[in-house]
Amino acid sequence: MPRPPWNLLFGESLLTDSLAVVKPPMAKIADVFGRLEAFSLSMFIYVIGYIQMAGSNNVRTYASAQIFYAAGFTGLQILQQVFVADTTNLLNRALFSSLPDTPFLVTVWIGPLLASSILENANWRWGYGIWAIVLPAAFLPLALSLFLNQRRAEKMKLMPQSPWKGKSITQILKSLWHELDVMGILLLTAAFSLILIPLTLAASEKDRWRNASVVAMLVTGCVCLVLFTLWETNSRLTPKPLVSLRLLRNRTVMAGCGLAFFYFSKC
Repeated sequence: MPRPPWNLLFGESLLTDSLAVVKPPMAKIADVFGRLEAFSLSMFIYVIGYIQMAGSNNVRTYASAQIFYAAGFTGLQILQQVFVADTTNLLNRALFSSLPDTPFLVTVWIGPLLASSILENANWRWGYGIWAIVLPAAFLPLALSLFLNQRRAEKMKLMPQSPWKGKSITQILKSLWHELDVMGILLLTAAFSLILIPLTLAASEKDRWRNASVVAMLVTGCVCLVLFTLWETNSRLTPKPLVSLRLLRNRTVMAGCGLAFFYFSKC
């Protein structure tokens, strides 16, 4: 069997990287800017991915579109869980957290029929392009609900005062640097990218480990991962870390992470 082209493997690795990296920054954006803004950003990236896939004419364009698609899809995934956590109590949270996955019970059966119908009556591009219309329309009720509740909270004076009110552009940028933990996001993204990409390439081609660039990427990724840990533990440089490492001492958090690790390893 012929090996897949290098650019397709590179795109698949970036897709995996997007799935792994997007969740912490998107949750951070939701905390800093708000749930509506984070949902809107994820939906925008998601739609851009579908539009680019519908208009792609080569593997490179399609692979880059998969990055937008994965980032938007993963962002919506984590924001759904954040929204459920905001609106439910601990007793019912497990039940409501599983509700967003219930459509898969139906789509696994009707999906192939819809795909065949689209291919018969239109073309494969509409198979992607149609979601650039359906997704914003489906998101509109949630967006309207969040917007109206936000306005209601502002009228009731329940919204906290903007932390950037009365500040200069320099002060706002400095505040966002700490609030979003930009350096932590960059180090985490670089670490996952430089570890996952060479692993994917090395596993797919013979003697790839003899390539110095693959080894260099892997070593650099491990270094970035160590630097990320050191950065996150420095309270002076990172007053509001992306990943609070003190949670590693929480048995409930570690049990949840262990369960998720073995669950996704099984998949």
